[in-house]
Amino acid sequence: MKWLPFYSFFFLLITSCGSEDPVVFSSGKSILGFEVLDVTADISQASNTISVELPLGSDISALSPNITISEKASVTPASGETLDFTNDVLYTVTAEDGTIASYVASIKVTVCTTDETTHSFVANGKNYEFIMKNKNWEDAAACAIERGGYLAEINSADENNTVFAAIMNIASLDVNETVSFDGGSASYVWLGGNDVLNESEWIWDGNNDGMGTQFWMGDASGSPVNGLYSNWGTEPDNASGQDGLGLGLTQWPIGSGSLGVKGQWNDIKLNNALFYLIEFD
Repeated sequence: MKWLPFYSFFFLLITSCGSEDPVVFSSGKSILGFEVLDVTADISQASNTISVELPLGSDISALSPNITISEKASVTPASGETLDFTNDVLYTVTAEDGTIASYVASIKVTVCTTDETTHSFVANGKNYEFIMKNKNWEDAAACAIERGGYLAEINSADENNTVFAAIMNIASLDVNETVSFDGGSASYVWLGGNDVLNESEWIWDGNNDGMGTQFWMGDASGSPVNGLYSNWGTEPDNASGQDGLGLGLTQWPIGSGSLGVKGQWNDIKLNNALFYLIEFD
């Protein structure tokens, strides 16, 4: 009986050791957040894909995304690492327990037009693209630059009449889709003129660098500069910040045409979302 306390102690010791919980390592291995250039990605956990669309003109050859992952996991390449996203990039997330998950990150830049909305033609030996996608004047100029051109500069009555006819002959054109309500609720196409820098000093500035040739001075009672061509209606009236040049596809105001007819020019607000004409040298 004197050995009973010892065996009891040994039994309790074995039992105590055997009741300890096993160590469990985390299996979490997800990319939970992905942000680049202040744009948050769309992440599909079903397909393990990451999709980002960056603004027009973004350089995707050297980007450093900020990545959020599951607790206790690691990711390769690391968050903040600078990479070339010209092609898709593979990310591997490793959980604490050693299991892995792979994600494919795809970063694209917004395309300013597509084949379906682009109509090319040649007039007087020059190449043009008529873009049937609504943009404000600044974004239209940016698209023109991206495509290697500039918003069109019209230098003669022949050029004006030829490009106007080419636009109106596009079978899929619906003039009701390119309307400026501050321009008499009429339809217009953006050209490259503006008087943004100095009111009433109209310049050809189709690449939006502010350094174009001045072709008009003043309002509707003004005059051409150095004899350069213009085709205003009873315009410009410089009303309420109307600083962009639109080629009218209809008369204005709608119903009367008292201020201009189709083919003439009007000054309208730059924030109008209109179709636009790109010219190439």
